[in-house]
Amino acid sequence: MNNVKKNSVLIADNEELNLIILDNILNPFYTVYKAYNGFFTIKTASSKLPDLILLDVDLPDMLGFDVLKVLKAQESTRNIPVIFITNTENIEDEEKGLALEASDFIYKPLRSKIIRSRVRNQIQIINQFRELAELHKDLEDAVKAAEKANKAKSAFLAKMSHEIRTPLNAVLGISEVQLHENYLKNDIKEAFSMIYNSGDLLLGIINDILDMSKIETGKLELSVSRYDVYNLVNDTVNLNIIRYRDKPIKFILNAYENIPSFLIGDEVRIKQILNNVLSNAFKYTKEGEIEMSVKANEENDSVTLLICIRDTGQGMSKDQIEKLFDEYARFNQEANKMIEGVGLGMSITKSLINLMGGEIHVESQTGKGSVFIIRLPQKSNGAPPLGKEAAQRLCRLQVQNAQLKRKPRLGFQTHNERVLIVDDNETNIYVAQRMLSFYKLQIDTAVSGFESIEKVKKNKYDIVFMDHMMPEMDGIEAVKEIRKLGREYEKLPIIALSANAVCGMKELFFESGFNGFISKPIIIKELEKILKEFLFDVKTAD
Repeated sequence: MNNVKKNSVLIADNEELNLIILDNILNPFYTVYKAYNGFFTIKTASSKLPDLILLDVDLPDMLGFDVLKVLKAQESTRNIPVIFITNTENIEDEEKGLALEASDFIYKPLRSKIIRSRVRNQIQIINQFRELAELHKDLEDAVKAAEKANKAKSAFLAKMSHEIRTPLNAVLGISEVQLHENYLKNDIKEAFSMIYNSGDLLLGIINDILDMSKIETGKLELSVSRYDVYNLVNDTVNLNIIRYRDKPIKFILNAYENIPSFLIGDEVRIKQILNNVLSNAFKYTKEGEIEMSVKANEENDSVTLLICIRDTGQGMSKDQIEKLFDEYARFNQEANKMIEGVGLGMSITKSLINLMGGEIHVESQTGKGSVFIIRLPQKSNGAPPLGKEAAQRLCRLQVQNAQLKRKPRLGFQTHNERVLIVDDNETNIYVAQRMLSFYKLQIDTAVSGFESIEKVKKNKYDIVFMDHMMPEMDGIEAVKEIRKLGREYEKLPIIALSANAVCGMKELFFESGFNGFISKPIIIKELEKILKEFLFDVKTAD
């Protein structure tokens, strides 16, 4: 028996036939309430509190616009989205309705597909907002519980991050896909943007908590490789310029030409260190100036990166500096209550710097700003210096040059390659399908390990995206069976999809026959990187 509560819709129309038509269209999916005039619409909305109202513009006792004014004036009903139903496409009516914060318009004659789609879109937005609120509450409860039980918190937080990533995959994935659609109205796009930004904030908090869990259990390891110093600085600075571009802050970047163009170290963790310090400078500086300087000291086969970040923000007292790197440390709570985060960033930063054998020094004065000096030992690979021209390009980074683009870059062309998505969760399949749809691929799906094996036998796929945790046969078992099918199947690229981001999972997947790994929630940038590696490069080689 299905005990899931249906979303509810209130239909307000003075024509009996329209009510019957709308009821037949929506009743299989939603709990439907009906009203014949404005008075009963307001009364029913106040008592039943439906999730959505379909409101006819021309009601017998009052106009739909006047009904909406009353609903918006009431605390209990002001947040219920309203879709107007009208006979004609009248621009003045649309402008009037949108000015009153109506969510959409449906035009008569009533068409079932249009009605279902527009109602479904509104209901999805409502449900996602509710899910985010529940996730935020769950996370707050988890953090409080972790503070009271230090011994148990590492295992607990790792599990929580895994559990929350699964619904976050839907929240972030669906909202990001919708932001790419050109047909959506601006108010709908704004709603999806708020969902995405809230989910992204929540994901950042989850990642911080997971990192702290790894640090406390000694499982956080550096992944050392050759990296591009120009890109490291450029990406970190651009990320923060984009995020805080509306603040009246002058940003200055000093990059010295003697810095080696390439170094050997953990690029991802260095970006995390710089981003934590730089984003704090932006967060706690209302207006004024932020300056970041990057230089290098070379000694034999090692290089020490020297990064100095100075701001004219709030500053800190001596007591606050002493507590700065404590877990959950946050200062001036009342003044900074609107600033995001749970106070783990600087503690993680200090731990990462220590892990690299570096150091961080802080100078600060209340009301006058702060200076952070970071020293990070890196290995040299004999790369030439950055040079005058590249250093000058970095120094010219400006706010107006940093534009946020949510659409995938599509830096390559696909050729109708066949893709198989394997996941037992329908929502996860939907997210992956919609993200892959931007690349003009032939997409097939399977809901179990067993089904994936049968489909791989019958069809030729260019790449497979395989969920890890599935009932009866998980992704690892399915991959082992596929590899046994023959020589050609040993070369088939199979990418692991997993909400389990704990230490060691990536290595486990590679040892089990996977060719790559994407952590949920799926980020389009990471997805494109995989497609470039396993589809674009292969096709070019042919």
